[in-house]
Amino acid sequence: MILKPSTWINYIDQAKGNASIPEKFMLQEVNKLINLHDTTSAILSHTVPITYLLDYTTGKYLMVSKNCKTVMGFTSADIICGGIAFFAERYHPENLRLFNEEVFVNMQKILNSIPKQEHKDHIFNFNYRIRNGKGEYVNLLQRSSFIKSDDKGSPLISLGVVTKVDHFVKNNPVIQVVERVDPINGTIETVIKNTYFLHEENKIFSKREREVLLYIAEGFTSKQIADKLFISEHTVINHKRSMHSKSNTQNAAALMSFAFKHNMF
Repeated sequence: MILKPSTWINYIDQAKGNASIPEKFMLQEVNKLINLHDTTSAILSHTVPITYLLDYTTGKYLMVSKNCKTVMGFTSADIICGGIAFFAERYHPENLRLFNEEVFVNMQKILNSIPKQEHKDHIFNFNYRIRNGKGEYVNLLQRSSFIKSDDKGSPLISLGVVTKVDHFVKNNPVIQVVERVDPINGTIETVIKNTYFLHEENKIFSKREREVLLYIAEGFTSKQIADKLFISEHTVINHKRSMHSKSNTQNAAALMSFAFKHNMF
């Protein structure tokens, strides 16, 4: 049965009170796992990701590692007591809209396309901004996996880690990467990579990109395009990469299809 994806906020409302109650989790063992750094050097409290266990059926965090106080300025008790609403209230409005309407919807589509027993083998990654304890927005990278789903394939329990990435990630664009971990040999393959721009103007191809696009449509190579525009081949390649990123396409054929659908010629 293929379920129609819903926004994140609607899903939270639907998931609460889900009749498919997860089996009892070994919370003490999970707690040991996510708080290993408590017994190590203090420097690790700044570098070890915040780890959490989230129950969608209640909208509550079952576990949150104690280093969140150092990284975010909130105690684990603050987050556990506040639940999903605690984070939702602190999301940057642009990131909340994007996650609610696009990132989470695409996440559900992938979950619906695979057997529920394989959900735990997929890692969902994306970056976003949230207001910390000082009221300042910080950039975070979240990696999570749905370790429990109901019979319909709807996610119930999520295990994830959150890392502060202010020095490495800009707030725009937002990158969503879904990876599959082979449970036998541990290898990782990228299932999909999406790029989302928070502002519509960032989605539009620049004048130079449109010029390159027209030459691609005519079948010219990067070297030929560079000669015609009196720029380097490396610059042409960068323009192509930018257009692929803005259009979430992987090759020239997909880029052409995107351009035609959006009346770019």
